[in-house]
Amino acid sequence: YTYWIWKYTQSEKYEEMEGVVQAINSPDITIGRVVLLNSLYELESWCTSIIVQQSDGKIIHSRNLDFDNPDGMRKITYRANFMKNGEKVYDAVMFAGVTGVYTGMKKGAFSVSENQRFPQEHDRGAIENLLMMFSGYKEISWVIRETFEMCDDYDCAYDHLKNTEINALGYIILAGTEEG
Repeated sequence: YTYWIWKYTQSEKYEEMEGVVQAINSPDITIGRVVLLNSLYELESWCTSIIVQQSDGKIIHSRNLDFDNPDGMRKITYRANFMKNGEKVYDAVMFAGVTGVYTGMKKGAFSVSENQRFPQEHDRGAIENLLMMFSGYKEISWVIRETFEMCDDYDCAYDHLKNTEINALGYIILAGTEEG
């Protein structure tokens, strides 16, 4: 029941999660469950991405989504268009109830995907990762979302992703639109 701390450390994200609970309006959907759902990637995924440049210079950014419950995840996975003032800002592969972005593309600018690393391969383990989540470090999916909302080009995206501290045991794949 320590999810309440997000109300103070990640207030915007917490307010969106409260909105999800209110919109669904079911006794089965609690703030605790929505917080857990929004932490799912940090707790149990093994995804991978690749970037390929074809001989004609076209960039392809591809990824897989490996989860323990693929049938359940298929049912809640969708593609979203994020709009502002009636204009499409970016699109992303989303999971119902999750407010962050793990995979997305801003047309003509850049694409981003997050990929998981395993706790045993790093100095900080899963417990430290969870403590960081509740002590104010930004989740990688929220940083990626911020990047799509505030950046209109590759250089801005690179700088924001490089210079924002995250809590996840993951890494970010960023692709541009130009050769090389």
